[in-house]
Amino acid sequence: MKPQQAPTDVPRDAVGRCLEEAAQGSGVRAVALAGEQGTLLGGAGGEEDLALLAALGAGCADRIAGYAELDELVDVVSGGDDFYATRLTVCDRTFYLASIGARIPRQHKVAAELGKILAPVLSA
Repeated sequence: MKPQQAPTDVPRDAVGRCLEEAAQGSGVRAVALAGEQGTLLGGAGGEEDLALLAALGAGCADRIAGYAELDELVDVVSGGDDFYATRLTVCDRTFYLASIGARIPRQHKVAAELGKILAPVLSA
C-alpha cells in the first residue's frame, strides 16, 4: 500500500461537494473526511471547524473504550448534537468520515463517488 498523498494534492473542493450532496436532507449539520493521520481532506457544514471534526473522526472511529476527555471534546465540537465517526474504505485505503447531527446515509455509494474523485491522486 502506497503512503497517502499530501492533503494539498487532494481535490478538496470536489470532496466537499460530494460530502455536501451526500448530506442533503439527512439532518447532517457538518461532515468531514479525514485521511489516515486525521488530516482534513474535505468537508461541508456551517460554522464548524472541519479540521477538528476530521481529526476527531479519525480518533473516534476506531475507539474501543470511552475516554472522558475525548467525550468532552466531542461534546464541545458537536454542540451537544449527535456525533458519528466511521471508517470508510476508498480505493483500498482507510479514511474516516465524521458527521454532526446525523449519520451520512448510503456510505458505500459515498465511498464509490469519493473513489472517482481521489483515484487520480491516490494512484500518482
